[in-house]
Amino acid sequence: MDYAAAEPNAIRAGDTVTWTRTLPEHSAADGWSLKYRLLYASGTAKDITSAGSGTEHTVSLSSTDTANYTAGSATLVAYAEKGSGASLERVTLESQPITILPNLVTAATLDNRSQAVKALADAKAAYATYMASGRVHVAEYTIAGRVMKFRSADEIKGEIEYWEAEVGKERAALAVLSGGSPGRVVARG
Repeated sequence: MDYAAAEPNAIRAGDTVTWTRTLPEHSAADGWSLKYRLLYASGTAKDITSAGSGTEHTVSLSSTDTANYTAGSATLVAYAEKGSGASLERVTLESQPITILPNLVTAATLDNRSQAVKALADAKAAYATYMASGRVHVAEYTIAGRVMKFRSADEIKGEIEYWEAEVGKERAALAVLSGGSPGRVVARG
């Protein structure tokens, strides 16, 4: 069965979110209700209900509903139910990954950098520390609770070049998604 999914790929905690999904085979007029379950790798799951009218099921989450959603990766499971008790029918429609973005109104801090940008910054900091320390023979550093081990300054430079290429790829992809041109991207191999 091919469903035309309308669910969001991301929800910002604390924001109002609404979507409508059309399910001809699971019509509210026939007694079906569309429900969702937001599952995290760890933590408390969230149940989400919809209001049905004919073949359309609309989810309306208020800012209060989403305010305490935990930021990070989660799975959104869609399922339809009809009846109750022993006569309950349930059909799992699909599950999809979803990103819960942090609530920017209540956040005290935010590091919105990608993994590649963070790794590049760490590699550059390791190189600067390595060279400035005067202990070029030392092959291990702890930065922000992470241990980095290297055999030489060239290894650190290799890490920097790798992460610069990854950040370049991210920026090119973001430019294309924003309707622009990726520009000149140089990947070192």
